[in-house]
Amino acid sequence: MAHSRKFRFAVQMTHAATGKEWLDMARQAEADGFAVLSLPDHLGDQFAPLIGLAAAAAVTSKIRFSNFVLANDLRNPGMLAKEIATLDVLSAGRVELGIGAGWDGPEYKALGIQFDNAGKRIERLAESVTVIRRALAEDKVSFAGKHYTMENLSIRPRPVQQPVPILMGGGGPKMLGVAARNADIVGIALGSRPRETSGYARAEVAEQVKWVRDAAGARFNDLELNIRLAAVAVEADRVTAAKRIAATPSPTGAVTPTVEELLTSPFVFLGTEAEIEAQILRTREELGISYFTVSYRHSSMFRGIVQRLTGK
Repeated sequence: MAHSRKFRFAVQMTHAATGKEWLDMARQAEADGFAVLSLPDHLGDQFAPLIGLAAAAAVTSKIRFSNFVLANDLRNPGMLAKEIATLDVLSAGRVELGIGAGWDGPEYKALGIQFDNAGKRIERLAESVTVIRRALAEDKVSFAGKHYTMENLSIRPRPVQQPVPILMGGGGPKMLGVAARNADIVGIALGSRPRETSGYARAEVAEQVKWVRDAAGARFNDLELNIRLAAVAVEADRVTAAKRIAATPSPTGAVTPTVEELLTSPFVFLGTEAEIEAQILRTREELGISYFTVSYRHSSMFRGIVQRLTGK
């Protein structure tokens, strides 16, 4: 792999029983050495993403903040740019904007928002990111596109960072292509295309990285590649762990990965800490992926690995 960045690790949190517990979790994530705290963007049992991050920013000083990822259609890009700029000021320049096309049809229905086909949603996202990036960087923005029209849009306060890093991700070639051309950080997700495979196989992830490389062209070496881990098990026998995961049916009815796929997949890290560290190193060397997101439930078992590998 041509480009190799230093390792970063994010912890994805969603909610807590109380506000105090949430703030304690944020402090612990920072103390554990995680570089980024992220929230998804859903209507279920989770905190509102930007408000949750703003609260965490008030009790931390080093950890960065991201969304994994905001659904573009739920917010006007001009107002989102203002909220991101405000969060960047409140956190003293610790924001990474994670944004995607949106995929949860029932949530769109619950909110009374039309759920268009993927092509239209991705098209809107590309325009939205153009508006947001300009609004965060320029004093005044006018924009006339197919989906958004802005006239003399001026964002105050101005963000601390110039530019504010943008994360976009996806599983299929179209979304990964848009991310490769527009983002600073590209998240590789389990493939969303109709398929007869699980999407976990290392060869499939290598193909996804190739899509990014081809679409990015000369800017590929400037991109940071991210992956959100689907499973982590720190234990002595990684084969037994893989068999246990493979025996668990997917709640969504997706194709279940095989044991061999799980043992070699960049989405799954199994074994002793030394074995997992070797997997992480190999993933960066072979695929160029250096930024890993783990769920909060996996964060405590990942703590030692994070502290040893961050920045290396």
